Amino acid sequence: MSDERHRDDFDAGSAAGAAPGERPPASPSARAASATPRAREEAAFRRFVQRVWQHDVAPLLRDRQAAQRRGGARIGGSVGAGAGLLLDRLFGLRGRPFARFGTVVGATLGAVLPDAWDWQWFRSAGQDEQRAVSDAVQRRAADLPEVEALELLGLTASATRDDLRIAWRRAAAEWHPDGAANDADRTERHLRFVALQAAHERLRAAYDAGRLPLSGDRGPSR
Repeated sequence: MSDERHRDDFDAGSAAGAAPGERPPASPSARAASATPRAREEAAFRRFVQRVWQHDVAPLLRDRQAAQRRGGARIGGSVGAGAGLLLDRLFGLRGRPFARFGTVVGATLGAVLPDAWDWQWFRSAGQDEQRAVSDAVQRRAADLPEVEALELLGLTASATRDDLRIAWRRAAAEWHPDGAANDADRTERHLRFVALQAAHERLRAAYDAGRLPLSGDRGPSR
């Protein structure tokens, strides 16, 4: 798939507001009536990271794991077969049933990635997997439509530059990795901070270029 087609697919998921298999989002008016600004901000981040997982991270990691499992299956199958062969010889069994069983069991072991974004998986993932997620999140956040970048910071398209500055200061104070209580907390904070920082830099450029704010009243007070 070309980069342009890949971006179109990602943007289509962004416009729809939900990944395949998810319940379609409620109308904007219904969401505004039922959710607080903070809840809308969290929902925007959850939709964003789910799309990154679906379009960028999961395919990459599945390809990596498939290659690793093929190599691991050969090793595991050989080890299992060797142990089974010893049992067959010990008991004088014909047809080597333990050897065949060990081969099958050893060849089927392997980790499975979640179908949807999972914070628990991310916190326990290895450094290579965490780095792949972080890189994809940073790249996609820097390329988000401006309205969606604003949503990550809890703002609307009518937010002023002052609103952006206030929202960024609050987000940076809340999610900076230095404020983590433990390693798991630091892992989550790092990912969120990377996304918010990239969105903030994109929005600053939009204000500098005069594309924002669009019109109307100020964004939500923070």
